[in-house]
Amino acid sequence: MLTRLAALAAGLLLTLSAASAQEKIKFTLDWKIQGIHAWYYWAADKGYFKAEGLDVTIDQGEGSAATVTRIMSGAYDAGFGDANAVIQTAATKPGEAPLMVYMIYSKAPFALLTKASSSIKTVKDLAGKKLGTAPGGASLKLLPLLAKKNGLDDSTIAVTQVAPNLQEQILIQGQVDVSAVFTATSYMNLVAQKLDPDKDFRWIYYADSGLELYSNGIMVSAKLAKEKPEAVKGLVKAINRALNELLVVYHSDDYLLIRDKIEQLNQTVKILGHTTSKVEPYATHR
Repeated sequence: MLTRLAALAAGLLLTLSAASAQEKIKFTLDWKIQGIHAWYYWAADKGYFKAEGLDVTIDQGEGSAATVTRIMSGAYDAGFGDANAVIQTAATKPGEAPLMVYMIYSKAPFALLTKASSSIKTVKDLAGKKLGTAPGGASLKLLPLLAKKNGLDDSTIAVTQVAPNLQEQILIQGQVDVSAVFTATSYMNLVAQKLDPDKDFRWIYYADSGLELYSNGIMVSAKLAKEKPEAVKGLVKAINRALNELLVVYHSDDYLLIRDKIEQLNQTVKILGHTTSKVEPYATHR
């Protein structure tokens, strides 16, 4: 009897030890919850983070460039954000900039969004026009470079910074002539408003206008990379596993499981009072 109790106690101690060994990681998304974030929640729900010894907390973001400042502030250990913002930061603060450890978007999803009836057809047509965009977005950060690449003085563009959820609204209402956006987000926001993103609007992609760039991926703090390299490896492994599984699951009957999980997220977003378009299961554009 005593032997059995001792064995049970030893097993309990081992369980507690394993639980306490879980490395806590605060992870920030680049934006409000969307279908393109499904794999992070899949990794958490399926226990892939836990299998790598990680206890990951996932929070919504405020922009793909803002992910960099969030990590540098120490508020987050890792996140999904823009590689170009990392490069820009590394140029001025090389020892503090986050490290990009897993590239996910090999082509930047940044674009200028305008109405199909607009006279704006190229980047040069932005001269003297009103442009709306979110302050934490990489689309704004890269605007001066886009303008330069197309022989345009960016000071001739009247930029209005607005709340992320108003980027499409101010364009639709005619308060601005064009918006600098993240295509995956804006496309589904327009769909949610029962508009046709392809027929009612024109998309001028940065990638087609001289800026062939990498974009979003997984980045970690310099501190985490230096002090906990195994945790970084585990984070990448878990996310990669979930991402690849979801690409397969999307075309299978298990897709219903994702729909249920996303519906739960929608309810959570609603309860928290966040103003964002409804989460779609796997929303991408181009």
